[in-house]
Amino acid sequence: MSNLLLDDKPLVIQPKLAELLGDLDEAVILQQIHYWLEKRLNIKDGYSWVYNSMVEWNKQFPWLSLKTLKRKFKSLEDEGLLITGNYNKAKFDRTKWYRIDYDAFSNLGNALGQNDLTNVSNCPNAKGQNDTTNTIEYTENNNIDTTTTDITEIKIIYEFWKSNIGSLSPYLCREIQTIYNDWKEVSKQPKEMILESIKMAIEKDIKNINYIKTILKRWYNNRIYSLKDLEKDQEQFEKNKQRKSSKNKKKSMFIDARTQDHSKSTEEAWEAFWNG
Repeated sequence: MSNLLLDDKPLVIQPKLAELLGDLDEAVILQQIHYWLEKRLNIKDGYSWVYNSMVEWNKQFPWLSLKTLKRKFKSLEDEGLLITGNYNKAKFDRTKWYRIDYDAFSNLGNALGQNDLTNVSNCPNAKGQNDTTNTIEYTENNNIDTTTTDITEIKIIYEFWKSNIGSLSPYLCREIQTIYNDWKEVSKQPKEMILESIKMAIEKDIKNINYIKTILKRWYNNRIYSLKDLEKDQEQFEKNKQRKSSKNKKKSMFIDARTQDHSKSTEEAWEAFWNG
């Protein structure tokens, strides 16, 4: 049994990488792909690529079922950390080629203040190379330019999320960064508005990004771009609520002549009404 701990070549990752991705298996997969990319065995259009069938990949991650492994790879693709390509000679060969989007990875790590996650973050993305080819079947996301102030504010949002909702996946980090940049276009208080939307979601006990986006969309559609605008909107909501409550109260006090017992005197009718 001790040989399992000593003889096999280990797959080593930094704990912070697993923390960043929110998934230990995805961290191991990403680190292993980085290992193969560093060997630079397949250079295409200025980038190092690695390719394998899922069955072959499964031999490197034997503790995962093939179905689970496919899901992990798909997750890394959806998160924008893995870029896929097709450089196969035969048109019918659909084996995927992979490379890591090191820029996206670095942006994610920097936004979280994790500058020492792994050597992965120090690798260049071979900028300046011509990446246009008919054989590549993907569209890269453009990098979002952020200032030091923006990064600081986004970090505050991340920390608030982690303290009040839970861990952050790369998908959530990118969603929050996109929301922040969208709100920065219309608001002088993007951080404050996003934090308020998260607080509202917490109060409603609906702690997911889609509900938060729904709140922000309503504010955007109603031109509620600042905390002052939000305060006015809430005041108006309370006034409308009180007006509606008052209207319903008056309605309930109205005596419908058709339901009155005309055999009784007016005084008796009122007494019957008030006493139920």
